[in-house]
Amino acid sequence: MSSNQELFSILETIGKSLDISESQHKLAEERYKSIGKWLAEGEYCILGSGKKQCFKDGDIYPQGSIKLETAVRPIGKSEFDIDLVFFTPNVSADDITPEYLKKLIGNRLKEHGTYKDMLKPLNRGWCIEYANEFHLDITPSLDNHNEPLNESELVADKKLKKYMPSNPKGYAQWFDDISSMMPTITITKRMFESRDSSFGMEKSATISNIPEHNLNKLLLKRFIQIFKRHRDVMFEGKNDAPISIIITTLATHSYLYCIERFSYDNEYDLMKDVLKYMKSFIKTKDGLYWIENPTVTDENFAEKWNEESSKKVNFDNWNNSCIKFFEKFHPNMGQDVLLDSIQEGFGSNPAQVIREEYVKSLDSNRKLGLIPTTITGISSSVKAKKNTFFGK
Repeated sequence: MSSNQELFSILETIGKSLDISESQHKLAEERYKSIGKWLAEGEYCILGSGKKQCFKDGDIYPQGSIKLETAVRPIGKSEFDIDLVFFTPNVSADDITPEYLKKLIGNRLKEHGTYKDMLKPLNRGWCIEYANEFHLDITPSLDNHNEPLNESELVADKKLKKYMPSNPKGYAQWFDDISSMMPTITITKRMFESRDSSFGMEKSATISNIPEHNLNKLLLKRFIQIFKRHRDVMFEGKNDAPISIIITTLATHSYLYCIERFSYDNEYDLMKDVLKYMKSFIKTKDGLYWIENPTVTDENFAEKWNEESSKKVNFDNWNNSCIKFFEKFHPNMGQDVLLDSIQEGFGSNPAQVIREEYVKSLDSNRKLGLIPTTITGISSSVKAKKNTFFGK
């Protein structure tokens, strides 16, 4: 592999260590479906325009980073935040205020023997906390009768004063459509064999395989995980970190821009370009910063940037810092410096994961009796194998 391919294989291993486990994901799904069933069976009815309405046929589903597969394990905690929507198709916004809708949802959850002791109010909904596992954040939503041609819904604003359109399913589809698009790949052929003139025999070269180069997630999803982890480390204990929806939206626009215009021979260079071009998709409208929700007309993800200038400054600082970090991050810095750099950018746990991968690989190579080759400051060796860029 090229040096930059080696770098991304390291980042891929880091990304895997930040993923929610399969067992956690399955358990969370089982539990939120049970919550949805409990809510949908509720007896709470609303006497609006002379007809009885309730939560019957309500549907609960994931949104945000869990749905997009860009969730990142929190620093120093084991609990993932899992964002959920409880959609109530039989309740009209004309018949119930946002405040009362939240109250009804809370009342129903408090009737459950287990949920009542795990319940915590949020701005627009409720959180059910499973200690050392995950937090299930539930936002109620209603059918948006004003937009019958799409899947948009209505959710309360954070002050519970009015309803506003939202389209988590549409956003997830937009994101998945772009993340499934693969870049144009150019592969430079390299000679991995040399002839020994003394004996007329060919000697096989050896290449580093630390850690295993095995992509198991679409590139854009892994990029965003890496970006968000760098943000989490940079802003740990501080306020006004760049929010995930802005990072995700700008990175998605940038990814599409890059793969439509350029070709790459490794993932690492593509990732750096995605970072570099993100700012190009921050627009201004009537003198205001504007990052539009691609699935909801006139929803501005950067709205708070126009209220608090520090939020825009912090985004710029993070983006610039992340670019500089990956510009200096390279495999020839030696093992100790490389691991220190990983800890600086991603925290102690990912650095420990990479250290353990090196140790396992070295042990495996010794058992196979391979001749050591020094790469990235670490003595190791494996048999050369075919490049599998992008899993091809």
